[in-house]
Amino acid sequence: MDNYSKHVAILGGGIAGLSLGCTFLKEGIPAVIFEKMSEETSHGAAISLSSNALSLLDRLDIYSDLKNKSFLHSKATIQGPKKSICTFNTPEVLTTRRQTLMSLLHSKFKNLGGDIKYDHALIKFDDKKCEATFSNKQKYHFKHLAACDGIRSSIRDTFFPSNQNPKYSGYSAWRGIGKSPLKRVHFALGPGGHVVSYPVNNDGDVSFVAVRKEDFQFKESWKEQGSLNNLLHDFSTYDPSIFPKLKDGEPLYKWGIYIRPPLQSMISRNITLVGDAAHPMVPFLGQGACMAIEDAYTFAMLCKQNNGNFIDAQKPYDLLRSKRTKKMQKASLLQGKIYHMKNPLLVFARNSVMKYTNIPGNDLKKIHDYDAHQEVLMFS
Repeated sequence: MDNYSKHVAILGGGIAGLSLGCTFLKEGIPAVIFEKMSEETSHGAAISLSSNALSLLDRLDIYSDLKNKSFLHSKATIQGPKKSICTFNTPEVLTTRRQTLMSLLHSKFKNLGGDIKYDHALIKFDDKKCEATFSNKQKYHFKHLAACDGIRSSIRDTFFPSNQNPKYSGYSAWRGIGKSPLKRVHFALGPGGHVVSYPVNNDGDVSFVAVRKEDFQFKESWKEQGSLNNLLHDFSTYDPSIFPKLKDGEPLYKWGIYIRPPLQSMISRNITLVGDAAHPMVPFLGQGACMAIEDAYTFAMLCKQNNGNFIDAQKPYDLLRSKRTKKMQKASLLQGKIYHMKNPLLVFARNSVMKYTNIPGNDLKKIHDYDAHQEVLMFS
């Protein structure tokens, strides 16, 4: 059996887990990833990454390759269901397929000598011994556990305060990827819903997410497929040309968006939560992946500063990341309310602000200008 007694065990091989593993190995800290799936699947997902995450990916030496396979934006357009509202400048944002980023992180982790154990579903963790048992009957002892096991984290639900029962937000969302000549981020805002579309490369592949308010509680699943007819029915008041052209058989997905209250702390004995496991958030600011990358970089670098003493690294990590991510959780919820306004006077005021001021761009800039590297240096 492999000996991982000197390693950080990273539970979950998604964006958070791979980013954390790459940063650990780059800084000379042994790490191993345990992933319950036999392979990574993205189920049609695309992501947006702003400078707060891109600068950290650049430090991992994968930004250049990512940029070549993705799309960079500096403008956005906004319309009502059928009528244009405005175009405004945005801070630089990169949009890409989730799988593109995952593949680059995976290659970097392996090139740094990293080990990924697939088909390892956790069934038990002893936080006193820092020992994990998996469904394949394998058992390992580690120095520390970093839980990157996503929005339905078993580690969070087992070892952190039991106030995390998910509550339906009232939003359901569609997503898919098709073909379109669109060359910038595009928002369509309507009463009780919105659609955001963006190219994910230079080959005409365009991703969209369409969100609407409704009472029916859909499953919180990225794998539930829906039909094009149902999508167009849900957004029948919108110009159908805002959606990219879908190939025959191209999957569409629909899921319910759920809210979990923020944790008081992201750390416990021998356990550190990273990414969605620590702070699930609604997707209306496009910062979920960015927060996971910030978490990963911050914790790994604090561990490096503390000479591999994970307990000493946990406190500043919790201080920095709890403050930042709670702010993003609140801002994301607020953004959903702004997108889905129904009162005609409020809609007019919102549209006027977007059309005649640069407030939307300035607000985004404040979020994107955050520098996790500089924040870590505060504790050096």
